[in-house]
Amino acid sequence: MKKSNKTALIVLVCCIVVSTLCMIFANLIQTDFGKVKVVTASFDVNDPVLGDYYVTYKLYVPKDADASDPRPALLALHGYQNDKETSAAFAIEAARRGMVALCIDEFGHGSNSLSMKERGWTTYKIQGQSEDHTETTIKTKLSGPKRFLTMMNFSTLSFFEGSAYSTNENAKISIDADKDGLTDSSMGGIAAYNWLASQNFVQADNIAITGHSMGTWATWSTAAACQNHKAIILQCGEVFGKNIYDSENIEFHNVLMLQARYDEFNYFRDYRQETVNDDMLNSGIRDEFFTAAGRTAKNGSFTWNTTYGDFNKNTARRVELLETNHRLTTHNSHGIEATMNWLSEALGVKTNIAADNQVFLIKECLVLLAMLAVMVALCPGLMLLSNIPFFSAVIYNRTMNRRRPFLLSRGKWWRDAGIAIAIGAVTYPFMTQLGHGLLPLPEGIFRMTIGNGFMTWYMTLAIISILTMVISRASAKKKEKPVPDYYDLGLSRPEHSDKLDWELLAKGFLTALSLAACMYIIVAVYQAIFQLDLRFIWPFYKTFTLARLGQFFVYLPFFSLFFVVNVGCKLFGNMRQEFDESKPVRSFIKCWGGNVIVLLGGLLVILLLEYIPFFMGFGPGADLLFSTTFGGPFMSALILLVPQFIFFTLLSTWFERKSGNVYTGAFLSAMLAAWIVTGGSAMF
Repeated sequence: MKKSNKTALIVLVCCIVVSTLCMIFANLIQTDFGKVKVVTASFDVNDPVLGDYYVTYKLYVPKDADASDPRPALLALHGYQNDKETSAAFAIEAARRGMVALCIDEFGHGSNSLSMKERGWTTYKIQGQSEDHTETTIKTKLSGPKRFLTMMNFSTLSFFEGSAYSTNENAKISIDADKDGLTDSSMGGIAAYNWLASQNFVQADNIAITGHSMGTWATWSTAAACQNHKAIILQCGEVFGKNIYDSENIEFHNVLMLQARYDEFNYFRDYRQETVNDDMLNSGIRDEFFTAAGRTAKNGSFTWNTTYGDFNKNTARRVELLETNHRLTTHNSHGIEATMNWLSEALGVKTNIAADNQVFLIKECLVLLAMLAVMVALCPGLMLLSNIPFFSAVIYNRTMNRRRPFLLSRGKWWRDAGIAIAIGAVTYPFMTQLGHGLLPLPEGIFRMTIGNGFMTWYMTLAIISILTMVISRASAKKKEKPVPDYYDLGLSRPEHSDKLDWELLAKGFLTALSLAACMYIIVAVYQAIFQLDLRFIWPFYKTFTLARLGQFFVYLPFFSLFFVVNVGCKLFGNMRQEFDESKPVRSFIKCWGGNVIVLLGGLLVILLLEYIPFFMGFGPGADLLFSTTFGGPFMSALILLVPQFIFFTLLSTWFERKSGNVYTGAFLSAMLAAWIVTGGSAMF
């Protein structure tokens, strides 16, 4: 065996061993070292409107819970673009303390059999309520794609007066019936609550409900329908005045709200105010709701982190202020501590485990390390795969000394980098949001809502790069200057430098597909054995349902074009950096850093524009600069997108250095990016 192959094999084995050990210990954490039984499965639902469907779930049951010793329970509902595993932090901590915890995939997320559109949509929107909470503003005649109508109506719930479920002519709010209507704004939460209550190891009259973001609205709907609930924990959330639902017959019991100070979503800041501050507590609706049992605080003011009301009368209320942002609320130790204390009071849970004794983050870090180890294993995987004659064509020598000198001067490189950063920053807020909701894409084909936003942005950047390349080449030829050939751009082998090397492209794609398939097998094995996928807090790599696999291949061509053009030709062709073969490690880090600047500079600019004003107390930068239309989902997504692209750039840089072409690394990065988008996020 060649020394290089031996080294690659050793690295590959080490990566697999490390990832497996991490998953073993992560599973021990989620099962509390054998004290909690964890089951991933589904239950069937027969709905008179929606018909037959199934809800996938992850259930945490203390080993000694049974029909003779039923336990209090917690139903956890995740937020938009998440899945059942995102609720694991709350579930793990609840199960350690003797509670049953059920986390589900809501409509259109994870492996739920229904799409998000089954929630229903309307042509109106509950826009906001006056400060004296006597009037409600209704924005009528919403228009746009159905996915846009659905997302615009997350906060319009089935139990509101005048909704699709109401036929009361004397409703406090009269809403035109010119709409498709809401089918189930709990997004499967009501069915899950009833299923959980039917289990003989659960105290049917002692169940709490928690939800994050989109899941807070699902929580309101579930609690409204299931009036024997004992507590509600809103991980960020909106409060409604009593004038928009039947408050005489619907009660919400023992409500705790976890309020993120840096919440990027304006509808989780009362009256769309710019920042979370003390004024929010006395905003009218929130003041009335959270002090419903009578205010007892000093000076008659409503304050953070103070409990009002009476648990025994189901009137307990509290707003806990967390020093975090919207997405990280799901894994905030302060928030989980407050929740465990709340559940202990509301459900009568007796435990010797202190509320601040938490282990969920250990599990998250172990799974993150496992994911990184598996992704690193792709590198030695390429070297071993290239020993097979069919794949050997993707590896050839393309050193700086053997290619024509088209390196940019330092000044010109920084000029082009600045242009790339500016284009990325200017286009990101607008093109992502356009694709997310309003671009008239065939919704039966392009079903990934967040994927549509990223695809639109990727295609915008790719088209700009292609046009720039064509124009610059035409200009150079007109001036009779030499232009880079296909070999210089990394698109062909030296012997095919005058044309696109289709064989190299095909084999580069198949090499990447083979590596991605091996990674998929590892993920499938880990899910089957440990009931854990590769992620960190949010969904990254998990097995596909058949529908999601189809979506993967729908988006893959568009993602591939972006990575081949903008990561491949641009970084390793037009803006290729000099590589010092005598200092390979130092030169690699330098090239990788430069590539990160070009590819991610625009996103980092937007990230700073969004959060610096927020942390200074002015509010989210996108809201201030572009209006709230361009804030929210894609701004908060930056904390996921930036780390992904840092790794994809690392992967592409390494693969280009080892293979000599841009295809393998670009296609593999495109597959990983498309996998993340289509694996578990929202499907319309």
